[in-house]
Amino acid sequence: MLDAKFFIRIGAKVRDRYREHIFGSDQSLNYIKPAKDINGKKFKGYSTNGSKWVTINVNKSFKKNAPKEGYSYKKAKEGDMFKRQSSSFKDSTNPVLSGDLLRDYSLIKTMSNGFQIGWTTFGARVEHLRKMGRVLTTSAKPLPDKVFKYLTTEANKYIKKGSDKLIPKKTTIHKIGK
Repeated sequence: MLDAKFFIRIGAKVRDRYREHIFGSDQSLNYIKPAKDINGKKFKGYSTNGSKWVTINVNKSFKKNAPKEGYSYKKAKEGDMFKRQSSSFKDSTNPVLSGDLLRDYSLIKTMSNGFQIGWTTFGARVEHLRKMGRVLTTSAKPLPDKVFKYLTTEANKYIKKGSDKLIPKKTTIHKIGK
């Protein structure tokens, strides 16, 4: 049977596998690999249209040379122009700019019958990314298939390990009569 001990052990591992899948990184913000959305597809590229909003959010040194229409998000991210930008992700389409969203994804709590992982502060960003076609999670599919398969495999192992203790390994013979 699955119990609190299992969920305490597995919760952090599921969180870390989710981070690696969705963000292509661990909490240290070391770039690992291209990330994939909840459906296992590579994130689409960034907009190449100029935007004054993007230009407002770049470092001061880049503002004075900004084009009239503003920088595109793609150019600003690849150019490492944003304030507080994590430069190790500048050449990726992973949903990481400052690393705040990645770090906010956490193991919120464990219970005797499960665990809760998610964003404690940046849920609105996740919703905004979803509207832009960059889906990190949905209520119908909270975990990527790869992470869900890992969770179910570990649960099956834990159940089997527990049931092995209940069933004795040796056979007992009982003689009835003479």
